[in-house]
Amino acid sequence: MALLSCLAAGHAMARPPAVSLERLDGKQQAMSDYIGNGQWVVVNVWSPTCSSCVEELPDVIQFHENHPDIPVIGVTIDFPSFEYGKRDIIKGFLEQQPLDYPLFLADRELASELIGKELIAIPLIAIFHPDGHAVARWPGRINPGEIDEFINNYDSYKLDDSELGDF
Repeated sequence: MALLSCLAAGHAMARPPAVSLERLDGKQQAMSDYIGNGQWVVVNVWSPTCSSCVEELPDVIQFHENHPDIPVIGVTIDFPSFEYGKRDIIKGFLEQQPLDYPLFLADRELASELIGKELIAIPLIAIFHPDGHAVARWPGRINPGEIDEFINNYDSYKLDDSELGDF
């Protein structure tokens, strides 16, 4: 699995990130409403002005359609500045490419807080364990099959903290 940046097992006391993000309607929502509720969650950090992000989007959509039991959350930031996502640009993009999962606005700092590591590149996929901790972060494009493989084989990975990658 290329560019897997974090993998951990055995976080019995893990808690979901204590982060609230702004929805497209301007209201704040706690990410704990989605993360840490007993199911896997996939977070896609992206921007409609990032060509690699837009190229990856059909794969994220395909994963979401093939796995309705695994929530997908989109977190949009401005690119290339990594500043706060621009609502008007995102809404214009959604007129051409509707998405069937929740979207939130963030900047580098908020996205980093959510994924538990400094955000260094987009697109980025973060996978959250059912107990709420981030167990994988992939900067760059990913194949939806890699997400499947990771989740399906998670229990067979035997890494300790000394083996964790750091991007």
